[in-house]
Amino acid sequence: MKSFKTGLQAILYVLLVVGLHLILIYFLKIRIEGWGTALLNISFKVYFIPLLLCLINSFLFIRTQRIKYNAIWFLVTMLSSLLLLLFFNAIQDDSDSEYGVVVSIEWFPKYQVEMLFLLPWSISIIQFILTLYYLIKIRKI
Repeated sequence: MKSFKTGLQAILYVLLVVGLHLILIYFLKIRIEGWGTALLNISFKVYFIPLLLCLINSFLFIRTQRIKYNAIWFLVTMLSSLLLLLFFNAIQDDSDSEYGVVVSIEWFPKYQVEMLFLLPWSISIIQFILTLYYLIKIRKI
C-alpha cells in the first residue's frame, strides 16, 4: 500500500512539472510550425524516455521521505527546463537587439529542433545526473 501511495505521488509530481512546462510554453508562445498528427506521434515517442526518467527519479526521491530531496528534484527539473525554454524563445526571436541579430535555426520548421531534439535530450541528461546524485549521495544515508 505504501509503494502504491508513493507511486501515485510520483505521478502527480511529474504531472505538475509537465503542466507547469505546458503553461510556460503557452505563455512564451512556443509553437512548432507544421503541427499535425504525425508530429504529435513523434513527440510522444521523443518524450517517453525523459518522462519515464522523471517518474523514476520522482519515485526514488519521494521514498527518501525528506522534503529537501523532493525540493531538489523539483527545482532541478523545473529550472533547467525553464532556462532552456527561455533560451529557445530567445534564439527564435528575429528582432534586433543591441548586440546584433540573434540567429535562429532555419533549416527546420520553427521550434522543431529545440522541442523535439534538444529539450528531450537535455531533460534526459539532467534526470540521469539526478539518478547518479541519488545513487551516490542519498543511497549512502
